[in-house]
Amino acid sequence: MKTKKILSILMVGVLALSSVACGSTNKEKSVSSGTGESDKIIVWSLSDDLKEFANYYEEQNEGKEVEVVVIAPADYPTKLTTALRGKASTPDVIVGEPQMLPDFFKAGFFEDLTQAPYNVGEYEDKIVDYVYDAGKDEDGILRALTYQVTPGGITYRRDIALEMWGDDSPEFIAEKFKDVNTIIETAKELDEAGYKIFSDTGSLRHFVYGEDAEPWVKDGKLMMTQGRLDYFDAAVELYQSNLVAFAPEWSSAWYASMGTSIPLNADWTDVSEIDSSVTTTDVFAYALPTWGSLIVRDNAGDNYGKFGITTGPNAYFQGGTFIGISSYSKNKESAWDFVKFCTVNEDVAQWWIEKSEGDVVSLVSVLEANKDLENEAFGGQKTYEFWLEQAQNVDYSLITGYDTQIGDYYGQAIESVQRGEKTKEEALKEFYKNVKTIYPELEVPNN
Repeated sequence: MKTKKILSILMVGVLALSSVACGSTNKEKSVSSGTGESDKIIVWSLSDDLKEFANYYEEQNEGKEVEVVVIAPADYPTKLTTALRGKASTPDVIVGEPQMLPDFFKAGFFEDLTQAPYNVGEYEDKIVDYVYDAGKDEDGILRALTYQVTPGGITYRRDIALEMWGDDSPEFIAEKFKDVNTIIETAKELDEAGYKIFSDTGSLRHFVYGEDAEPWVKDGKLMMTQGRLDYFDAAVELYQSNLVAFAPEWSSAWYASMGTSIPLNADWTDVSEIDSSVTTTDVFAYALPTWGSLIVRDNAGDNYGKFGITTGPNAYFQGGTFIGISSYSKNKESAWDFVKFCTVNEDVAQWWIEKSEGDVVSLVSVLEANKDLENEAFGGQKTYEFWLEQAQNVDYSLITGYDTQIGDYYGQAIESVQRGEKTKEEALKEFYKNVKTIYPELEVPNN
C-alpha cells in the first residue's frame, strides 16, 4: 500500500471503547512498602479502561491496591487543575488526552519520567514513535506514556465496493480516497448509485493537510498550502451537492447507518420509526481511528464482516489516554510501578488486546506479534498489521500549539460558505483576520 505523507489531528472527544469487567478480586488492606510510601495509589481517569488495568494489576501483585476514580472528560481538566494547583497529594496517577497534555505539562502537574528511578528512555525503542513524542513537554522531557495507539483510516463497506467497482481490496479503495479531489469524484459515483460516501461532512476533517502536509504554523507563518485550499473546496462541495447522508457523528442516525439504510434529510431517533415511504441511503465509508472501527464493528448488525479498512489522503490519529505520575504524589514509586505495568509490559499489552477485544496497543513488539490475526468483522483483513503501519506513519512534529484555535477558525470559514453566507474569498479574508487578531506575531496571507 502506498505510504502517504503524514499528519496528526488532536480532537476533543471521549475514547469510546467498551471493556468487559474483569471480575472480582481480593483486595488487601493498604500496607507500608517500607519506603515511607503506601502500597495503595489513587488514579484519576477519563474512562473505565484503567479500572480494568487496576483489577489485573491487583491480581498480579498481592498486597497492592489501586483505586480508580473516573471523571467525565468535560470536567476533568478543571478538577485536576484545582487539585494540583493546591498541591494535593492525591491523585497519585493522572491522565490526559493529547489536547490536554500541553497545558498540564506547563502547569508542572506531570512528573519527569526521564529521571531516576523511572528512566523511561530505556523503553523508547519499544513504543510507537508518535505516542512517545506526544508524551513529551515543549522542552522534550517525557512526562506521560500510553497503553494504546489511535491511528486512523477509512472504514468502508466491501459489499458496496464490489457492487460499484468489482474490487473491494484496501489497495483499490485507497486509490478512491487518495486525495480530497478524488474523494469528491468517488462521492459523485456513489451518489449516482444511491449511496453516500460519508455519514456527514465532518468525516473529511482528518484530511485538511493533504499530501503536502505542513504544520498550521511554521517559522512564524500561517501555512496555507494547496492541500488546505483543496480541502476547503471539497468540504463545501460535499455539503452543497448533498454528497453525504447528514448523519453527524454520535447521532442515532450515525450509529444506525453502520447496520442499516437510513432516511435522507429526516429527523428520527430510532430505526423502528423509519417510514417505509421515506427515501433511504447506505453510507459507504467512515473516517475513524482504531477505536472508531470498533464502534462500526459493534453496530454492524447484518453488515458484520462486510467492512474493510484502508488509508485516506494522509495518516492521522485521534484521541488516546496518556498516563503519568502527579508531581505532588507521596507514592511516586508505587505510582510508577502501576504506570509501567499499564504501558511497557508486553504480557500486559497482550492481555489488553484480548480483554478489550480489539484495542490497539502502543508496544511495537506486541503489534507485530498480532499482525497476522484475521479480523472477521473486516472481511478477514489483518487489521493489526494495518494499524501498526498507520501508527508508524504518524508524524507528531506536525502538531503545534496553534492548531485547535486555527482549526476552529478554518471550520467556521468553511461553514459560512457551505451555508451560502459568504464567498470563499470573503471567508478566507475573515479567517486570516481572525488568526492575526489572536496571534498578531504570525505572518498571514494578504488577500
